[in-house]
Amino acid sequence: MVQHSPIVKLGAAIYYGTASFVVQFVNKSLFTTFLFPFPVMVAMMQLAFMAPVCYGVARPKLDMKMAWTVLPLSFVNVMNVVSGLISTGGLSVPMFIALRRFTLLITLLIERFIYGKKHNSVTKITATIMIAGALLAAWTDATFNLVGYIAIITNDIFTALYLVLVKNIKGLKELTTVELIFYNSALSLPMLLLGFFASGEAGRLGEFPSWAVPSFQIVLSSTIVLGITIHHSTFICTRVNEPLMTMVAGQLKNIISTIAGALVFSDFKFLWLNVIGLAISTIGALWYAIDGTLRTQSKTELLPRSAESNGIREKLKNYTQLKQENGIKLIPVVTANGHTYEDEE
Repeated sequence: MVQHSPIVKLGAAIYYGTASFVVQFVNKSLFTTFLFPFPVMVAMMQLAFMAPVCYGVARPKLDMKMAWTVLPLSFVNVMNVVSGLISTGGLSVPMFIALRRFTLLITLLIERFIYGKKHNSVTKITATIMIAGALLAAWTDATFNLVGYIAIITNDIFTALYLVLVKNIKGLKELTTVELIFYNSALSLPMLLLGFFASGEAGRLGEFPSWAVPSFQIVLSSTIVLGITIHHSTFICTRVNEPLMTMVAGQLKNIISTIAGALVFSDFKFLWLNVIGLAISTIGALWYAIDGTLRTQSKTELLPRSAESNGIREKLKNYTQLKQENGIKLIPVVTANGHTYEDEE
């Protein structure tokens, strides 16, 4: 298993946080400012853009076995993207952010009860602090949108599943990041096309009045093109870091998004309890990030000698097997490093 340095892990987290911030605000503008009522269509157009771009870059081998391996992730991706777009339009930015923090709790539960992963006490404490802060912020919500609440809870569940699957489906490690995005996008498109017609969006396209407005066209085009960055950054951050670290990077980004969202969009009402709740949640996120970085650094410092030893042993094993297969008599030799292997007489 490749161990990445703290700098690489931090860079992946910053990449993910920045991409998530930009995409969130562009999507919010599309659904709140222009009241665009077609989230399934947006998701379908985003993936329709991603698939040929990723194929042109990676030129992946088309393999049905690999397609079946990626298919569960693609289904989760469809549910994740669509529910995320619906909740973006149905909730204010601070409320969206507060409820998104429950993804952390769901990720912990999935890893614990499905994959049997045990988390240390610091992880449990920091996750509790983050959730407590989110609950306090959510308690002060001055508006209630049932569709938005259902969508965000669904989004939390499928985001957690998505991140955990990226990390734990064994066959995915055979693909590069771009190849994986291609398979994921291509397999998601038929499901989204079916949802596009089943939801009735196809029959309501002519009712939208702003198709010819230049500013709307710019925002819609940006949403479609920038969609690839959030997928790519999520894969990178999740592969380099643990799933929870990806979530923490998103939570830290959300602090900036909350401030910007309160200033840019009119659907936010300032309340002190929101600020206090977000501050508590931020403390938990920073604590987890610092603890995770320190633990990763201590593991990385022990890697070179172990990795070198494992590599030497593997090469010597192959060398010995080759000699034996050729019928050459071997005698034991001990190197200066203490490694024992066989050489010809």
